[in-house]
Amino acid sequence: MKLMQLLDRRPLWTVALYRLKSPGDVFEVADKTPEHFFGEAGLRSSRDYKSTTADPFLFTHSGRLYIFFEVKTDFGKGEIWAESMGADGIWVRHGIVLVEEFHISYPNVFSGSDGRIYMLPETAASGKVWLYTTDEFPFNWRRVEVLIDKPLSDPSIIFTQDGVLLLGTTRQHELKVHTARGLDRQFNRTGQLITKDRAISRSGGAPFVANGKLYRPAQNCRTSYGENISLMEVEILAANEYRERLVVADLYPQRPFWMELGCHHMSIAKFGNDYFLAVDGRRRDKYVNTILLAYFKLFGK
Repeated sequence: MKLMQLLDRRPLWTVALYRLKSPGDVFEVADKTPEHFFGEAGLRSSRDYKSTTADPFLFTHSGRLYIFFEVKTDFGKGEIWAESMGADGIWVRHGIVLVEEFHISYPNVFSGSDGRIYMLPETAASGKVWLYTTDEFPFNWRRVEVLIDKPLSDPSIIFTQDGVLLLGTTRQHELKVHTARGLDRQFNRTGQLITKDRAISRSGGAPFVANGKLYRPAQNCRTSYGENISLMEVEILAANEYRERLVVADLYPQRPFWMELGCHHMSIAKFGNDYFLAVDGRRRDKYVNTILLAYFKLFGK
């Protein structure tokens, strides 16, 4: 049985990048063709083969479009990597920008009201929700403080006139909203329960605005992890009240080949005259790569 498990065809996570004319095009993305992919596409030549390139976050800064994502091999824990593109359309690889002694993913990068750039990754493996910042973007991220002293999956931030809302998912698959007057203030630890429905209870990216409305991407995990992406329209957003409704159950009614096994994360950002959308997807890797992985697991090199 153990040998058969070694020979099971392995999944491969990659990220696709779309060029859009407006944020509203997100709702028709299933009919569009990506213009660029991030992640592995060749043969496993070592134990460093990146079987997971996922959780993309787009961020524009100083005339460049940055993409941050989780990278993981089959032999290590999640790390945060980055690439960026200038007006010339050429992508530059920056490599690892954040690594911890615990698994990290979901590199939510955003600008604070104080003008600083922050990252709120998933740090649930540490048992806490850590906030990071940097003075040497996109490198050298450092911990600022603990926002919530308990593990939450895929934390996301929404700024309001009254303060900050932090959405995160507990180990019991409960989506909760925690509030504070600011990033430097104490968040409500208990949080408001929004839903326990696994089809929408885990965020799949930062909330975004399209057609004048605020939407929260959600991971559709109703039957399995990372099955599809749902979109929730935020109807009420206040310091003491949050309400949303489902508007898109499956962003990809029919998944293309590169995400044949599922998808669970998206991010959108404006750069130049266009909008860019990054979506991750999971497919079956080449069978030869599964054989090579079995070799590396059995013989170590």
